[in-house]
Amino acid sequence: MVNIKKIISLIIITIVSISAIFINLKLNENMSINEIKTSIIQGFKTVKIIADKSSIDYGGLKFNVNMPVVDYEDKDIERYINTYIRKNINEFINLKKQKKDVSKNYRGEKIDINYHVVFEDKNVLNILIYKDVYIKNKKYERIKDSYVFDLKTGQRIYLDNFLKNNQDYKDTIENYIINDANKKNIKIDKNKIKIDKYTNYYITNEGICVYFNPYQISNRKNIYDFKIPVTVFNNKIKDINTNPIVAQIDTQTITKNNEYINSIINVPIVITENKNIEKNINELIKNDIMNGYFEVEEEAKDFLKNTPKEYITPYIYNVDFDVKKNSDSMLSILIKIYQYSGGAHGYYENRSYNIFIENGQNLNLKDLFKENSDYKKVINGLIRDEIKENKQEYSFKSISENQKFYIQDDKLVIYFDLYEIAPFAGGIPEFRISADKINHILNEKYINIFK
Repeated sequence: MVNIKKIISLIIITIVSISAIFINLKLNENMSINEIKTSIIQGFKTVKIIADKSSIDYGGLKFNVNMPVVDYEDKDIERYINTYIRKNINEFINLKKQKKDVSKNYRGEKIDINYHVVFEDKNVLNILIYKDVYIKNKKYERIKDSYVFDLKTGQRIYLDNFLKNNQDYKDTIENYIINDANKKNIKIDKNKIKIDKYTNYYITNEGICVYFNPYQISNRKNIYDFKIPVTVFNNKIKDINTNPIVAQIDTQTITKNNEYINSIINVPIVITENKNIEKNINELIKNDIMNGYFEVEEEAKDFLKNTPKEYITPYIYNVDFDVKKNSDSMLSILIKIYQYSGGAHGYYENRSYNIFIENGQNLNLKDLFKENSDYKKVINGLIRDEIKENKQEYSFKSISENQKFYIQDDKLVIYFDLYEIAPFAGGIPEFRISADKINHILNEKYINIFK
């Protein structure tokens, strides 16, 4: 009798739910069959994806945007995921606008941005973003971005975390892709297949699909997908666990476009429970970013003021950021600056802010270590070992008093400016040092930030 009552209750709930969905559909009579099916399916999910549609006409550069908006029971996680996706799509749109602004031979483009939910369960959400570029109504190229999120925390799950039980995942995937390419006679540059934390992937029923966007591993605008079954890995893929965030991160986008300079400036806006800490962090980062912009703007004006207008090419000064760690009392933000003032290539610079969220202190490298510990000697030795092991051509002598660094996962990442220890082709060199190699000299106060 009890079971019959439960069954009747479930039937009633189902009927009410379907009725509510169809009432909603009645209010949207222009929906297609596929959209109706999607609405019915979404009605039974804890995570719902709503399409935010918009069109932009920027002087002949046209965008049709179908942006995913996550509706989730935990509103903090919902906000963090939506902010993350929105920032990346808006950055792509703004860079396309900037390219049009500074181009002397602009080819009209139409860009469609769409999405697809490729995987979802109670713990993980995987969304693919498609960016299709058309020139003169012909498809020119497609770019794919895959975002895998932990629904328990909102954190993005990178490849190393997804496969954390397989320490040899890099070699395993590289070997699988090379063998697969050889079997299928796929023309790619095998030397460019480098698997790391940031390698693009999405989840499939059989395992994962690792993919490469146009020009990553060939000189063609093709996307290369390699479906990799779970059976190639030594250990099973277990539940993914990421740590809760310590701050929400919004983005303030400032655009500047005049005859001397064209800039897209993305400023991180940190939101925490402690409003004094929040205010101090935001003022510090924004002031540093804008002071840098004003210096370059003055430089551009001084250099170009006597140049005939028809020959002026404005300076480019762009600022973006990556959140490298947002958990375990640590907020580590990497500010990425790109400047171009003519010549063969632009100039890149990274600046980092490592905020101990418990008191709002922006840490210097020496703060992480015990007083009187010879941390420089230890880190110098680890860097030299890595240079020797990888046979890199670096003119490294020692880290400095004001050495640049950030924190990511359980690692201290030491990095150097362009030309500081390597030629331009060497980029911005980074050295990732595991916490277990420096635990003996870490200040006890900061040991737990390396989780």
